[in-house]
Amino acid sequence: MAKICDAFNSFFESWQQSVWRLCFIITRGRAPADELAFQAFLRLGAAKDPRIGEKDARMLLFERAVYLGFDYYGHKPHRLPKIETIKNGRLIFPVTDGLYALMKLPLARRCALCLLAEGFTQAEIAQILHVRPAKAARLCADPGIPHWREDVLAVAQTDEDAQRLSDRIYERFAERSVGVENAIHAVRQGFDRIAPYLALAVLALFAFSIWYVGQL
Repeated sequence: MAKICDAFNSFFESWQQSVWRLCFIITRGRAPADELAFQAFLRLGAAKDPRIGEKDARMLLFERAVYLGFDYYGHKPHRLPKIETIKNGRLIFPVTDGLYALMKLPLARRCALCLLAEGFTQAEIAQILHVRPAKAARLCADPGIPHWREDVLAVAQTDEDAQRLSDRIYERFAERSVGVENAIHAVRQGFDRIAPYLALAVLALFAFSIWYVGQL
């Protein structure tokens, strides 16, 4: 069986609902939220430091969930389903007009608000979203939606689905080590972060080449 971080059981029990809540706000659907939460917990389970502390583990877990959410949206546009469609998705919480209004917001905005409702500070949210503090403050500003915090915190996964998620995670660790998979994802994440700078460097080199040729 693959090595998983020492306190994984405790971390999963403490944050399963919070992570699934964030994943639902990101994906706006029960099934994709299940998959996103599954992937996020795999990243935590195979953390490089198996003795990772609670604070670092929490930041790592939610950062991975957000990154995977942006990756989910980056590959294919996903339209917001009609409110009736969401309500018919076997949910145990009310899909209020306020929650639906929040799910209409841009992805980074609703991630920040969900993290804020979970008790993260603006500095932590800036770190999780990889944005400057000033931008984090704008993302965390009051959206003007009545009772939005209560609506967000009401989002919850069924006990049955939570148990299924736990079983699925441990089955994956029993099947094979996901350490290599996580390493590949980490490399990809790093490349995604520097890709815009690489593109600018290429453009600058291209512009310099044109200028240099013009001087000949």
